[in-house]
Amino acid sequence: MSDTELPKPTEGSDTAQNNERDAVVPFPADDSEPGGSGLSDPPVLPTPKVDVRAEVKDFHFPPLINGLDFLVSAVESLAAPDGPAPRELKYAVVHLQIAAEILFKVRLEMHDPALVWTKPHTFDEAKHNAGDFRSCGIETALKRLGEDVGIESDIDAKDPGLTALGELRNRLVHFGLQDTAIAVQTRTVPVLGLLVGFINADVLPHVDAPANSWDAEQQMEKVRTKLKHLTDFVAHRTEAISGQLEGYEASTVACRSCGQFSVVLDGGAVDLECLFCGKIYGTGADAAWEYIGESRHVTIKDGGGDLAQCPSCGDAAVVEVRSAASPGAAVFICFGCGSDHEGICTYCGCAGCIAWTGLCEDCHETELEKF
Repeated sequence: MSDTELPKPTEGSDTAQNNERDAVVPFPADDSEPGGSGLSDPPVLPTPKVDVRAEVKDFHFPPLINGLDFLVSAVESLAAPDGPAPRELKYAVVHLQIAAEILFKVRLEMHDPALVWTKPHTFDEAKHNAGDFRSCGIETALKRLGEDVGIESDIDAKDPGLTALGELRNRLVHFGLQDTAIAVQTRTVPVLGLLVGFINADVLPHVDAPANSWDAEQQMEKVRTKLKHLTDFVAHRTEAISGQLEGYEASTVACRSCGQFSVVLDGGAVDLECLFCGKIYGTGADAAWEYIGESRHVTIKDGGGDLAQCPSCGDAAVVEVRSAASPGAAVFICFGCGSDHEGICTYCGCAGCIAWTGLCEDCHETELEKF
């Protein structure tokens, strides 16, 4: 053995163990270096010597507090100081719909838990307490609240506000939604007002547990404060556009998005817009088809006809809607020029003054000439 050649360590010696320890490569080898052999095994992470565990709090939302929590979440998002972000609006709609459904069923449970079940005659207390059952929907809940419970609030299952909210929620959950923030906020205000009245008159007076009663009142105080902010906003916006609407009541229709009577059809504009929420409709014909919920292209392609023609402007854009001048009864209005008509001729399909025969004046005279 030469002077420069070191002796090989014997197995089990301290030198051998030290060499093995030093040979561990804690990071991947650099392939750019000569003899680099690629990536090495990742370093072994140290095992914690102390057992660290996060404190887990109990998850408990009684039905009433659960419903109110969804309600608070919805109203806080809608009344955000700097205006709600798109994501806040989305969850506000979903949470408000959930809040309504839960709170209606909470009142049913206060009267008789079996009424919450889709089939009350199959009620089982153990399954009910475990939440292992199918509950009724909003429409059935409201029907039972009126017929079986006899609540003080006068809430119709077909309430326009609840219906509009349900449509918004379904579009969000099942597909998607594009709308203005103001429109969504405004659509929710009637439902919030309805729920606050219902809770005050029919829920809070029937809460038995003092703790739940206290929690519920604290939650409702948050809701009332935020709701006032929203109602003040709607009132301010309504006042701001009142001058633009004055004198056009007969040719002003409710917006499909926000529900306010703030879409003026007068003037034959090609860029119809809701003065309240800013929704753009396009031409009068475009708006007319949107108002009846159909597509002109698809309807005509499938063999259907165009909309009724207006004798005043010639546009095929006459539909039956409610106006600001007659919110309780539908009238025939041309979305192209804003003129109103008695009806649509059953013979030529044009709008105009309709005789007792159901025909317009021209068709009526033509028919009389045959005799």
